[in-house]
Amino acid sequence: MADEAPDWSYPGCPAAAPAAAADDLVPLDVPGSAIHYTAAALRRLSIAPDWFPAEHREPPAVVMTGQTPATPACGYCHLPDGGGRPENVRIAGLPAAYIATQIAVLRSGERHGAPPDWAPSRLMVKSLGTLSDAQVQAAAIYYSQQAVRSHLQLVETADVPHVTTACFVLIRSKGPDEPLGTRIVETPTDVERFERRDPHASYLVYVPVGSIERGRNLAAGAGLARPQACATCHGVGLRGGAALPAPPLAGQFPGYLFRQLYAFQAGTRAGAASLPMQTVTASLSVREMIDLAAYAASLPP
Repeated sequence: MADEAPDWSYPGCPAAAPAAAADDLVPLDVPGSAIHYTAAALRRLSIAPDWFPAEHREPPAVVMTGQTPATPACGYCHLPDGGGRPENVRIAGLPAAYIATQIAVLRSGERHGAPPDWAPSRLMVKSLGTLSDAQVQAAAIYYSQQAVRSHLQLVETADVPHVTTACFVLIRSKGPDEPLGTRIVETPTDVERFERRDPHASYLVYVPVGSIERGRNLAAGAGLARPQACATCHGVGLRGGAALPAPPLAGQFPGYLFRQLYAFQAGTRAGAASLPMQTVTASLSVREMIDLAAYAASLPP
């Protein structure tokens, strides 16, 4: 059974100071876009901001608008192009059938957050609301057809800049460098662009020294209690494949990958389809999960 979830993998959301009414009227932008949003509009979970609509085909309504004013839109968290953010997941390019299956197990409760009270997981379940099968299928097909891009720069290091918790992400803050230890630190290179939900925002990802090579060996099945090469299910280069039951992992946010490995081990990703991964992760240490996540994230998508 997995130990308690590491704090660094599930950042919280400290209470933010109330915005001044005048600030909510100021038009904001991001580099390269002619579109403007106010801070108030960017806080509205039920309407997904779309800074670069010409970069993807027109999304179905379910992607851009929540079921109710209090329900998050798919594209608010995962972004209109499916690129996602560290607190959730990139779903662009995932097979439509896989997306639909994951929605089904989230609804059934077979898959839930670990810990279960982590807000991004709860928001995901809330956003599903009363979506019809047709809406689920429309969103799944749309996201499966989006281009897959990675905006990650992985850095192997023993020490990292001092970080603090923002809303579900770690950001650099004033203070001396600190030991990385046994953890992954994902941080936006530009916090303002991250907060504005810019799909072009990039991320520095700090991982332990040697983790990528150790992860490569683990992914090949070396040193595992139950040897199993990840590519057997996840495809060459961990890019998945139309005939494979498992999703592509290459270039995915490593924090997300770690959380999923942990969830399989902890049993919060359950059900028949999860049994192979529960077997694979049963004996993994936290460091080995970090190494596997770092390796997969380092691969070109």
